[in-house]
Amino acid sequence: MTKKKKLIIILASILAVVLITVAFFGNTIMNAVIGNTLGRDLPQLTGEPKVGKWYAVDVDDTVSSDGSKWQGYFRKGSENKVLLYFYGGGFSVNDFTAARSMDVEGGFYNPRLGKGLNVMTYAIRKWGIGNSADDNMFKDWTFIGVPYCNGDFHAGTGDKEYTALDGSTKTIHYHGYTNYRRLITKIFHYISSSPNQLVVAGSSAGGFGAAILADDAIEVFHNPKNATVLVDSSLLINDHWHDIMTNEWKTPKAFSDVVKSDNITLDSLTALHKKRKNVKILFDCSVRDYNLSMAQRFFDEGSRRKMPSTIGKAEGDRFQEILKQMVSDMHKQIPGSGVYIWDKETQADGHLTVHTAAGTKIFFDGKSRNPSIAQWLENAVNGKVQSFGLQLLDRDFSDSQ
Repeated sequence: MTKKKKLIIILASILAVVLITVAFFGNTIMNAVIGNTLGRDLPQLTGEPKVGKWYAVDVDDTVSSDGSKWQGYFRKGSENKVLLYFYGGGFSVNDFTAARSMDVEGGFYNPRLGKGLNVMTYAIRKWGIGNSADDNMFKDWTFIGVPYCNGDFHAGTGDKEYTALDGSTKTIHYHGYTNYRRLITKIFHYISSSPNQLVVAGSSAGGFGAAILADDAIEVFHNPKNATVLVDSSLLINDHWHDIMTNEWKTPKAFSDVVKSDNITLDSLTALHKKRKNVKILFDCSVRDYNLSMAQRFFDEGSRRKMPSTIGKAEGDRFQEILKQMVSDMHKQIPGSGVYIWDKETQADGHLTVHTAAGTKIFFDGKSRNPSIAQWLENAVNGKVQSFGLQLLDRDFSDSQ
């Protein structure tokens, strides 16, 4: 028997053991393995940070939505340039969603720091926008990661009581904005508060956060001349965004006042463009985003029903239409903005597509795209803002059943 065949047999045996284990014990053991490997927390920042090393950063007077510990993530760069990245992780928009965090099946938001966010951090720094590969233009930049544990698109400053599923009264802490600002204040002990270049980016809920808070971040970093905003996979239509920001999250008035329509992303980015003509504004999304299609159905049905367990072509069609409208409106209201629409199937029924790119390997994948999303962003940072993939918005997916 050759060494190659022996290796194949060994690997097959290991896979069989894993499958049998999962069959008998569910995902408990698998989750534990992932949590203790990819999900291990980063070392805490104490003293002067080493350039290029990743740290977890404890921040006084910050909390997750359930009142537990919150922290940020940080890598000091060798260049005086900053990438500020907002994590995603669902939403809470009323008492119904507040009572149904991701601890509950079909829940809506991540309630606290945990293994999931640490795995996300691992992916971002190993494969995604924060990695140290030679072809990543951000490898020598300072990276500030803002985890998302508050359900408020990183925009809240308030506390709200709600009735939990067991009938007790609990409090959700919508402190996303407070946490982000206090993290930045602490990071300024270690870096210049006036970088030469700034990129404000985020994926999913973090992309909404990037859109809402970009102007604030640019101000905090003393208005760098070269600033770029990347919103990755963040589009949901809802008539009540302004009310949610004002009454549910207690979002600062400067941010909620600009949101007047059913499109929180477009309103926020349009306001940014009107105030700062020199800021480069980018938006990317897959054409029939599975997660956003599911969340859009939740809002379409009235925001007080459980997230649907299955979706298909109808939801994909609905999202594709609002995405097409978003892109059209964005190019009209924000001349010179860049859009990147991409297609990577995750569910054959309805041809639903992958959610988010910047924190994953998809960000650098150029096999079926030219350029890659990473190259598109790099070109924009360097002054060449373009749009790609818009033809997908008109593609008929009716043959995808």
